[in-house]
Amino acid sequence: MSTENSLESLRSAEYQQRQVVNQLRRDVFSQADPAASEEKMAALQAAEAQLIDLEQKVAEAEGRGPRRSGVLGAESTGLVASIALRMAQVPTSIYHLLDPTKNPLLTCTVKNASGEIRRVRVISYIEGYTARSVDSAELDPGVEESFDMLPTIFPESVKNLTELSRATLNVLIQDLDTDKVEIHRTYPVWMLAHSTAPLAIRDPKSGGWTDMTPYLGAFVTPNAPDVMNFLHEAIKFHPEKRFIGYQVDAKQVEPQMHALFDALKDHDIHYVNSVIDFSPDTGSANQRVRLPRESLANRSANCIDGTVLFASLLEAISLSPAIVIVPGHAFLAWESWSGGTNDWKFLETTMVGSADYPAAAASADKTAQHYQELAKKDPSRFRLHPLRVLRAQYGITPME
Repeated sequence: MSTENSLESLRSAEYQQRQVVNQLRRDVFSQADPAASEEKMAALQAAEAQLIDLEQKVAEAEGRGPRRSGVLGAESTGLVASIALRMAQVPTSIYHLLDPTKNPLLTCTVKNASGEIRRVRVISYIEGYTARSVDSAELDPGVEESFDMLPTIFPESVKNLTELSRATLNVLIQDLDTDKVEIHRTYPVWMLAHSTAPLAIRDPKSGGWTDMTPYLGAFVTPNAPDVMNFLHEAIKFHPEKRFIGYQVDAKQVEPQMHALFDALKDHDIHYVNSVIDFSPDTGSANQRVRLPRESLANRSANCIDGTVLFASLLEAISLSPAIVIVPGHAFLAWESWSGGTNDWKFLETTMVGSADYPAAAASADKTAQHYQELAKKDPSRFRLHPLRVLRAQYGITPME
């Protein structure tokens, strides 16, 4: 069998196994209690292990490595220049929070292959969506310089972007000494809808995936008017009619959680269980995420919607929430006391409409224990993102 046919066969097997995994995730996470069936959890774990093995085989067969385009020869210009796209899709909802050193849209590399000092300028922009990103350098003979670029997006240009859309990325590399354009290339790029949260983005340069789940913190909006208004309604479910965060003692935290749970149950939010979809064919793993105000207004939410809604309410009353991501699912965590104790408790937000608070907490505890054990071998199986860390260390601020 040829290498090409072997790779095609592996990709087909990977795709089929992914369908099996997604179906099992639906079976598990669409239950009234996602942690209820140990048999289904065991079947899901085995299927996910097979999928991971196939993903690794596909990566090896692809021989993933740097993929560059637009290379010019040293003989013609004295400069060797290349352009590498770093995002298969542009995540417009959180793009403004990205760090160009960690998540650039593209990387340009220029090497001075001549015997003289050369000055170069690199310009990049997405037509109609971003400002021009400009960088320049003076290169000694034989020196190579890389430029990581993330053109600044115009907020108004993506505000009403409701569907996946095509756009054109322009890249220019200029020789400042001769005022000549060494490269002017255009690349088609996909612009994700503004309501879409990227969970992972494929780097076309390396073929690897970048975890973007920390940026779900942008969808946690504790200061949104609808969130604050809901708290005024929720406070009547607290025995003492107050939300005090971590004041007094640790015993005062649980009643606040209970009150918020009962308030959302009374609000009659309908939870639509949908698994997190991961599709390498599109170059990203995305999830439509409702902002907390949308979930409150529409009275519907999936697992991520419910998690960011609860996290918003907790952050608004000065509790310390976290977003937990496991394969195909998300749920809530919060610290039992202040001061960064890392003593986390969990809540299954999808059970608001079908169970009471103790049952939802017990279910999430069981799910957390299951995936924490798996994470001992593969950390991606259990990702806990404290909002205090996302805000302070990542600079991830609320979307509104």
